[in-house]
Amino acid sequence: MEFLKRMVNIILDFFKKILVRFKKAKFGLLFIFDLLKLPDFMTDKRINIVYKVKVVSVLIFTISYFVSGVDIIPEMLTGAFGFIDDIIVLIWSIGIVNEEINRYRNITKKDKHSNIIENVEFSIKDEEE
Repeated sequence: MEFLKRMVNIILDFFKKILVRFKKAKFGLLFIFDLLKLPDFMTDKRINIVYKVKVVSVLIFTISYFVSGVDIIPEMLTGAFGFIDDIIVLIWSIGIVNEEINRYRNITKKDKHSNIIENVEFSIKDEEE
């Protein structure tokens, strides 16, 4: 019985992490606008190749999961409940891609002001003096 409780807690924690990612992605509504930043994300040299591979692999996995006929919960056996795994995969991928785009957005905000020099004292003198 303890084993079953532990397994249920692990599964619920997994779903909680997925839903928290989805909430941070603004429930996917603004995710479409974040997708427009994806080409800049992929071509920016400041972004580590690991993060780029992570985003590409998540997108490939998600697309291939929806295109393939293989499901964790088959719709033929469970009816409408079979779409639960599809929704989970979609929410998971939105959360992962959104995290990386937010990381990219923070990097661009930080580097946008990198040409500004602070704490410098200066004075202006006329040439006539």
